Amino acid sequence: MCGIAGILNIANKPGPYSKALQSMSAAMQKRGPDDEGFVISGLQEGPVEIFAGDNSGEIFEYLPFSTKRHISSSRYNSEYAYLVHRRLSIIDLSPTGHQPMCDQSCRYWILFNGVIYNYKELAGELEKKGIKFLGSSDTEVLLYAYREWGVDALQKINGMFSFVIWDNKTKDLFCARDRVGIKPFYYIHTEEIFLFASDIKTIIASGLYSAQVDLEGLYHAMSFGVSPRPLTAFKGVKALEQGHWMRVDSSGRAEKKSYWQLPVGTQDPAMTEHEAVALFEEQLTISVNKMLIADVTVGTFMSGGIDSTTISAISALHQPGIKVLTLAFEKGGSKFDELEQARSVAEMYAMDHLICIAKPEKIINYLEQMILCFEEPFYTLAPSFLLSEFAAENGVKVVLNGLGADELLGGYRRYQWINRWQKFRQIPFQTIVINLLKTRWPYLAESLKAETPDRLHTVLLACQNDNEKQKLFNSSDVSKYDSIEGVRQLYNREGKKFSDAFEAMSFMDMTNYLSNHHVYRQDQYTMHFSIEGRFPFLDHELIELAYKIPSCLKLSGNHNKFVLRKVAEKIIHPSCLTMPKKGFSLPLKEWMNGVLSGFVKEKVSALCQRDIFNADEILSRYAKFKVGRYSAKQIWHLVSVELWYELFLD
Repeated sequence: MCGIAGILNIANKPGPYSKALQSMSAAMQKRGPDDEGFVISGLQEGPVEIFAGDNSGEIFEYLPFSTKRHISSSRYNSEYAYLVHRRLSIIDLSPTGHQPMCDQSCRYWILFNGVIYNYKELAGELEKKGIKFLGSSDTEVLLYAYREWGVDALQKINGMFSFVIWDNKTKDLFCARDRVGIKPFYYIHTEEIFLFASDIKTIIASGLYSAQVDLEGLYHAMSFGVSPRPLTAFKGVKALEQGHWMRVDSSGRAEKKSYWQLPVGTQDPAMTEHEAVALFEEQLTISVNKMLIADVTVGTFMSGGIDSTTISAISALHQPGIKVLTLAFEKGGSKFDELEQARSVAEMYAMDHLICIAKPEKIINYLEQMILCFEEPFYTLAPSFLLSEFAAENGVKVVLNGLGADELLGGYRRYQWINRWQKFRQIPFQTIVINLLKTRWPYLAESLKAETPDRLHTVLLACQNDNEKQKLFNSSDVSKYDSIEGVRQLYNREGKKFSDAFEAMSFMDMTNYLSNHHVYRQDQYTMHFSIEGRFPFLDHELIELAYKIPSCLKLSGNHNKFVLRKVAEKIIHPSCLTMPKKGFSLPLKEWMNGVLSGFVKEKVSALCQRDIFNADEILSRYAKFKVGRYSAKQIWHLVSVELWYELFLD
C-alpha cells in the first residue's frame, strides 16, 4: 500500500518537472511514510537517473548508481519521464522493497500501490523459469511477472493494485488498475503532458495543473456522492477504469483496454442451496486467509452487522487475538449503534476488542480533513475516518472489513423493489399511472418509468433526480445532462445480457456504487492514517463464484444476502442476524441541528454567493430543512460543495 505519481513530458519542452516531482512526493507522505524514491529518464539510450528524498531509507546495493543523490540536487527539467514512489511497508519491510524497483537488467522499473495475495505462488512459478529474487516482496514478484508474461500477467495476479512499469528501452509507460477498482489511479493527458497519481491532491500539488470545475462531473456527483468514473469533478482529470490497463508510448499516444469484467450471465440455475452455501463458505474463508498475510499488525473493522462480524469471526479463528475495532456512539447516535451485537461476537472468540466512541465535538475539527481526503463533495459524514484514526492509534497497519457483501448479494432495500417494478412494467396504461403519480410522488413515478433494471438502479441510488439538480445550477449548460442515460452510457452502453433483473442491479451496484464510492472512500480515509484496507468480499475469485449463485439464493423471501446468512449463522451471534439493517453511518441530522448548526448555516450562506448556483433554490431548501421538511443529506451535500470549493478551487 503506497502512493505513486509521475510525469511524462510529451512535448519534450523544458519545465519545472523535478520540483513538481518533489511536491507530488510531499503530497503523498501519508500514503507512504516509510520510504520514498525517484527516477528520471530521457528518451535517449542510457540508464535512468536515481534519486533519494528526505524520507528515503537504505537503498539496496544492486541499483546502478554509486552516490546517494538527493532529489533536490536534480536539475533535470528537459527529460521525458519523472517517477516517484512513497512506500507504506506491509510485506518485506527490508530495503529490498524500495521503489521505484528495477529488474536485474535495469530495463523495467515499477511503481506499485497495493498487494498481490498470491505472490508466493507466482514467485514459485517464476523461479522455475530461472528467476532469482533479491527480496521477498510482492512488488518484485509483480515486476518479474510483467517482464515474463507482459499484459497476460494481469490474468494471473490476485490482489488489489494500481501500478506503472517504465520500459527504459522502448520508453513506454504501462499502467494498470485492479479488477474492482480498489486502488485509485488518476491522470491528465494532453498533447504536452501525461500526469498521474494515486489521488487528485497530488496532481494539484504538482503545480502543473490548476484545479477547475468539471460541470458534468459535479452535476452527476450531486446524485451519487462522487462523479461516476472515469469522470471526476475536476476538469481534465480522469480515473483509469477498474479492470483496465493503459500504455502511453514515447510519442504520448495512449492505448487502453479492459482485461476483466464482472462475470454477468454466468448463473448456474442447477446449483442447490447446500452447494451454494458450502462453496461460498469455502471461498470466503480462503479470501480472508489470504488477506491476513502481512509483516505488520492486522486487525478488522467490526460494526456488529452480518458482513463485518463474519469477516472478523473467520479472522479470529485463523489468527487468535486479532485486534477488532468497533465504532460506538454517545447519546443521540443510538439508532446507528451496533456495539451490543459486536460485543456478543467478540465474546465468542479470542479477539482484542477495541471500542472507539464517536463524539460530535471531534468531528468539527476533522471536517476539512474529510473533504481533503474524499476530494469531491460528499452527502454525509464518514465514520470510517474516525475508525481509521483509531486503528492507527492502536498500532494496526492493515484492516479487513465487510465491504462488498451488500452489492454482491443484494443487501440493500432497492433489491426489494425489483418484483414490484417488474409487475408494474406488465400492466397496461403505464404512462397514465406515472403521470398521475408525478405531482405527489415524483420519486415513485420516476422509478416506475425506468425501462431497464440498470436504469432503475440509477433512479433508486440517486440522492437527487435531474429535475432537482437542474434547479440548483444557474448555468443552462446542465440542461443537456441526464444522469440516468449518462450512467448507462458509461457502464452498460451495449446492453449486457444479464441473467435477471437482480443481477443487473448487482452489476450497477458494483460499478456505480461500490467501485466509485465505497472503496474509493475507504482507500482515501485509511491511507490518510497510513493504513492498508483490505476487502475479503471483493476478492475476484469470490466475486466470480457469487455471480454463479442463482439470484433466488441471494434474495430469498424477506431475507437478503441469504447464502451469506446461512454461512454466518454458524459462526456469529444470533443477535447480528436478527438486527434490522442500520448501515455504517453517523447521526448526521442530529448533529446538523445541534453542534454543527452554525457551521451548516455559514457554509450554505457562502455557497449562495457563488455565481454557478441558484441562491434562491438553496435558501428555500435550507429553510425546509430547518422545519424538518427536507433531507439532511442533501443540505450536507451543499455544505460539502462549499467546503470543496474553498479547499480545492479558491
